[in-house]
Amino acid sequence: MLQICQLRLFLIASTFQTQIRRMQFIKHFSEIDETDLPYVGGKGLNLGKLTRAGFQVPQGFCVTTDAYRFSVQDLSEQNASAIKELVLSSELVSEIRTAREQLRTSTVAVRSSATAEDLAEASFAGQQDTFLNVEPDELLDALKACWASLWSERAIVYRQTQGIADEGLAMAVVIQEMCDSDVSGVLFTVSPFSADVSIIESNWGLGESVVSGAITPDSFHVSRETGEVLKKNIATKREMVTATGVSAVSSTDQDVPSLTDVQLTELTQLGMQVEDFYGQSMDIEWALVAEQFVLLQARHITTPVSSTLGTDKDSVEKLRQEEIRGLAGRAEAHGTVWCHHNIAEVLPAPLPMTWAIVKEFMSGTGGLGKAYRGLGFHPSKRADDEGILDLICGRIYVNLNREAELHFDGFPFAHDFNALKQNPQQAMYAQAVPDITRSTASFWLKLPLHVIRMSRAEIHLRKCRADFDQRLTENIFPAFQVEVEAEQKLTYADLSDAELVAKFQTWRAKTLDDFAPTALTATLLAGFSLQRLEAALQKCLDETAAKTLVSRLISGLSGNLTVETNEKLWQVATGDLALIDFLKDYGHRAVDEFELAQPRWREDTTYLEQVIASFQQEASGTNKQQESVAHFTRQVEQRESAEAELSAVLGDKANLWKQIESELDFTRRYMPFRETAKFYLMLGYEQIRRALLELDNRHELDGGVFYLMPDELAQLIGGDDFTDIIATRKIERELMLQIEVPDVIFSDALEDMGKPMAMGAAETYTGVGVSTGVATGKARVLLTPTDVEPSDRDYILVCPSTDPAWTPLFLHAAGLVMERGGLLSHGAVVAREYGVPAVVNIPNATRHIADGQMLQVDGNQGIVSICHETS
Repeated sequence: MLQICQLRLFLIASTFQTQIRRMQFIKHFSEIDETDLPYVGGKGLNLGKLTRAGFQVPQGFCVTTDAYRFSVQDLSEQNASAIKELVLSSELVSEIRTAREQLRTSTVAVRSSATAEDLAEASFAGQQDTFLNVEPDELLDALKACWASLWSERAIVYRQTQGIADEGLAMAVVIQEMCDSDVSGVLFTVSPFSADVSIIESNWGLGESVVSGAITPDSFHVSRETGEVLKKNIATKREMVTATGVSAVSSTDQDVPSLTDVQLTELTQLGMQVEDFYGQSMDIEWALVAEQFVLLQARHITTPVSSTLGTDKDSVEKLRQEEIRGLAGRAEAHGTVWCHHNIAEVLPAPLPMTWAIVKEFMSGTGGLGKAYRGLGFHPSKRADDEGILDLICGRIYVNLNREAELHFDGFPFAHDFNALKQNPQQAMYAQAVPDITRSTASFWLKLPLHVIRMSRAEIHLRKCRADFDQRLTENIFPAFQVEVEAEQKLTYADLSDAELVAKFQTWRAKTLDDFAPTALTATLLAGFSLQRLEAALQKCLDETAAKTLVSRLISGLSGNLTVETNEKLWQVATGDLALIDFLKDYGHRAVDEFELAQPRWREDTTYLEQVIASFQQEASGTNKQQESVAHFTRQVEQRESAEAELSAVLGDKANLWKQIESELDFTRRYMPFRETAKFYLMLGYEQIRRALLELDNRHELDGGVFYLMPDELAQLIGGDDFTDIIATRKIERELMLQIEVPDVIFSDALEDMGKPMAMGAAETYTGVGVSTGVATGKARVLLTPTDVEPSDRDYILVCPSTDPAWTPLFLHAAGLVMERGGLLSHGAVVAREYGVPAVVNIPNATRHIADGQMLQVDGNQGIVSICHETS
């Protein structure tokens, strides 16, 4: 609070000082000194200080806050639209053009420099805009766009959440020679892990790719004392940012270090000089132009640096700030939402190898995008290049903005940022809707094309789902299984290192590029059919009633291979099936099976033996066949009851009944494929793991291969030593996972990352009911299925989310509560199959609810209640 008050006093004082001095619209870098902070902002001040100190800085000038205040003084209200429409005074225009003519490049960079942006009290990172490669006739528009970004929805909400008043705010703008750099990046003069080391990150081209976190740069550790290069991690750099946009890196340069050892030593020495000038450790943006280093920005490293990893608190804070800066660079003007759902439910915190594979898979050009394209959709170039996933503090999040671009490139599908901010739970499985306010001129020009594409997609989708399930069952799944079974007969120990890497690449492509798109198509068809079923029902029921009825209508569907796995495991427990025979068919599954580092069941049977022991305790005196018949009868009765209710609701609405009947049929047909597709996908996934595991054993990495990236395998077998890199990544991951993050992250509240979450206890929690019924029992709070006790019975299972390894626990569960999930998630599907009432989307349920507490789960209303025993 004291810091915010100091910021307000600073803003008021700067306004008063402006009133008593003559206005000055332009300040060249060479003219700027310490007293100019209120007029040129933090960026401008630092560029001026570096220039006056004799460092090589691309020439430039600041359009001061005087110019901003002078230009907006007659506006009745300061807002983005009004500022973009401003007619600038002839005096200001003349001064800007005169200053611009003194610069030596044909284009310039235009960057905001808000007066509060670089103060220690307020982190405005990424809240205002930057424009690159600005032509002379575009300069005034870019200037006004920078000014307008001070009043973007994102910036306003951010100031409100930080308690910063709008009064006195002004924007300075830096206009600087466009630096056509060969290599760019950042330099931390002191590593967060060692006071004796500097860290340099670099990539070809402009520095935006490194600063924004959009690509994985080369990373170097350099001794501050000797300039010796201590560690190198050379990334495969497929893309770079140039003056004309994102460009491909030539194949000959992708795996080449972007800096030589001599250049690294020179850059480290330059960083030490900047550090000496400021008197403290610095975070420096730099560029290499014609073999000469130039400085683009310098800011203080605010987090104290430790000489050892013993003081984890400092290291964690440093990583937290880096994550915030990276997300701020990816945030959009209208706000960005990240959600910990979708694949994050079954792969919450991947290791580097798994993350690299899954990130590419979940992109417009990966398996996910191929599935969408196969149904007639047209993902955007951004969805192609960046995918829909981001790794935040070591966890997978779906970027909802990019997810919305999977459908039709250029069509303004979007999520309502403010509505989701009011109710973050709605972000879980939120559906993007058309938002014409985000349309562009290009959209309107291409509107006929969008209409044609949508019509074709609709026709293709209807045609595809008519018989796609039959094609999967009769052709695609069996053919893939035959191919895998042939591969399983090969002994990977007999292969050379190069052949193992080739196997890894082959099965990665076969599984995720070739097979997965077809398998995933069935799950997309299930989702589309379910959405249409719910939409049709909402023509005669409210949303809650419609969802509840749908849950009953699709409960207890046959053909779920995950449930079949559970039944086979019961046969092992009763002695009707040998464990070795069970493993032949189901040994490719695992706990947390989407993580490649996790042992498959055929490698480690510990968990299976635990489940079998639990089943055996119940097996004596139990007629499993009679129980199965009774259970099936109950499920049929529930569906028939729901169908009778549906008939009564629809009455004589024949057309609506026909539509609902069709969508219900498709939903029931395709719903089981969400689990079945995963069963077959894991067959190929196991082959990917086999190759990695053999490489890990040969090179004695002790699991370290899973901390490498796919592109690093060639270097590994070429003799490169990755010991230090693996150790560093393990430590960084451990530190990252100490940062507390919410399930939903908003771009205007990034500073909340890492702050303790509110843990207020409640008597009731409201989520989403995904399996109907009401159940009461003691909470069994588990973070992993291996924590269950064989004797546990009739419990309410409370967990983050589930994958197939959790399925055996449903057999003894009275109810289910999950922190994440939706109607199509694994836990929901299996709960309906077993008739277990279930509620999902209860944030932090595993923290709010204590193990052993008596709970009531109402799957009809989506409510979980704490029960108190009466005396």
